[in-house]
Amino acid sequence: MAKRKEAGSLKDRPKPWFSAPRPGPTVMIDIDGVIANMDKFAHFIAAPNYADRDWKSFHANFGNATLIRAGGKLVRELDAAGFTIAYTTTRLDQFLPATDRWIRASSLPPGHIESRSLWVDGTVRPALDVKRRQWWRWESKYSEKSPLVAWIDDEQEAVETLRGEGCPAWLFTDLFERYKDGALIPSLAGGPEPVEVLTARRDAAKPLWKEHDAAFQVKHEEWQRRHSARMKQRARDKRETRREEQ
Repeated sequence: MAKRKEAGSLKDRPKPWFSAPRPGPTVMIDIDGVIANMDKFAHFIAAPNYADRDWKSFHANFGNATLIRAGGKLVRELDAAGFTIAYTTTRLDQFLPATDRWIRASSLPPGHIESRSLWVDGTVRPALDVKRRQWWRWESKYSEKSPLVAWIDDEQEAVETLRGEGCPAWLFTDLFERYKDGALIPSLAGGPEPVEVLTARRDAAKPLWKEHDAAFQVKHEEWQRRHSARMKQRARDKRETRREEQ
């Protein structure tokens, strides 16, 4: 009886990647490079040839990432200040349960997680474009109740690109310096650039992004068809194996 109850509790675990973010001014935190360090597992994917890299072992250790203490301090400070915390990652969505467990085990505030969608992005969409898609998805889906007041990233190119599309993106090291100087909250209030500048960029960039994404999706449809066929064949093979074993 106890075992049944425990099994049921697994199904009842929170799944913040499915849930809408908590209402209120929101800060988006990039996971890898801001709060999570996977360097001790980098040897699995260090081979020069892609085919020789052990991605399975690397991915299996997402739950064992090292917490970046500076990032943890920053996130906890933002949470204590009343901001809604959300997370962004280019990890595939299948790794979100392990990622969420790691966030909670690291005593970080749980929150909505944006990820690389296997169906929408596949494994081929460049990481920077995944982040751009997440920004525009947020603007379309959540900005009314959970406006994004800051996106914190560890990559300069991502910060510059997102800012160019109206996102209030900050480089993590820059914002952490403000945190150490006691100027974190005033800095967020002022934004990385004036709000009218970011708004104008967002309005100008939106139709360009739609055109760019539509072109990607046309090419991606072929991958989706192949993926669906592979999944159907895999299901048929499993059914056939079960029949043979009976």
